[in-house]
Amino acid sequence: MLKQLSSSKEGRVLDIDMLLSSPEELEREGYEHIKEGKLKDGIKLLVRAAKKYEEVRELRKAANLYKEAGLILKDKLGLKEHAKPLMRRAAYLYIRLIENEVDKEEVNLGRLTMWCINVIEAFTFLKDEENTKKYAREFAKMFEDLGANYLEAGETDSAVVAYESAYRYYDLIGDKDGIQRTAGKLVEIFGEIAEEAISDERYEDSGEAFEKVANYIKAIFGYDERYMELMETAGKHYEKASKLSYAEGNLEDLTRLLLKAQYSYLLARNFSRANLIGLNLVKMLNQLVNSLRSEGSFEKVGEKLMEFAETLIALGKIENAIKVYREALEESGGLIDLRARIRVSIIKYLAAKERSLKLLRTLDAIDFLIKHAKFLDAIDLAEKTIMEHEEGEKILKDIYKAEGIEFSE
Repeated sequence: MLKQLSSSKEGRVLDIDMLLSSPEELEREGYEHIKEGKLKDGIKLLVRAAKKYEEVRELRKAANLYKEAGLILKDKLGLKEHAKPLMRRAAYLYIRLIENEVDKEEVNLGRLTMWCINVIEAFTFLKDEENTKKYAREFAKMFEDLGANYLEAGETDSAVVAYESAYRYYDLIGDKDGIQRTAGKLVEIFGEIAEEAISDERYEDSGEAFEKVANYIKAIFGYDERYMELMETAGKHYEKASKLSYAEGNLEDLTRLLLKAQYSYLLARNFSRANLIGLNLVKMLNQLVNSLRSEGSFEKVGEKLMEFAETLIALGKIENAIKVYREALEESGGLIDLRARIRVSIIKYLAAKERSLKLLRTLDAIDFLIKHAKFLDAIDLAEKTIMEHEEGEKILKDIYKAEGIEFSE
């Protein structure tokens, strides 16, 4: 007898043949059930769809559905133990996808990076420390080898992506030799990028390159004078770029670049320069937001309010910053990247204030997640980090309130 699922909503009947339906049909109906609140039936359909995708060798779709079903079981139904087999199955399918990808003549770095992240996430979810470390080490070596190959072929951008991934995985397992080796290679690459940008008078690019050099120098020597001097240099280059924007009458780029300069000086612990830029930015952004509103450029207002909030955080005015952040969310529709940015800004402020290498290293992990659009994971890690500080609980409560999340006492 064929297995069927039937459900109704406002008179509409959903019939699905579990054995004969295509994986696409099962997936579509699964998400329909979930949308209607029929979570268990929806999960059954997603898992069945995943199995069918496996049968036709569509491993990416199968892995994604196993992972999705597992997360729904854990997050929506609180059934973590039931989710574990699905997450483990997803992990091994992602590993097969990785193996297939690296055998290709041209590797798709974007796909490869995401699948590696998914494997580590799955084993972390399972609290499988042995496999987490095993595959993190394998991925680190794989990306390091890819970085060397790309560099030899003159493909600098791809080399950077590969070496940065290798650095992240060596950092995850605490391999000091691997961390220093990949950091050293990235210092060389970004140093060359900085020189080229300076010769072309691309000062924003040179500022970013110096910031990257500083970031990887700190992985070798810590939060020392070398790191702070490089961040100071980055700040000066951002200021140069801002002057060019000012000369062109581009006030939007001017404020964006000065904000970068402010945070570079902040992390360089040149607090007087960071504060001076911040105070000027407060005036500029206040005027710019009013101007954009009067022009009807409402799509730009949210971003400039977010910059305003970040400026205030760097000045240590966190309560005022969160009030402005609330406006930024209202104007932008609550974009998730803004939620990550406010938390990152607070950690940068704390890192500079405390001269904390630990916080800088945590920022590395958060930036890696943001770069790969893992905003929820980045926010989770940022919140755990903020909570470790004396005022962390109050800061997060204020942020939640700005985001419309209230907790009963």
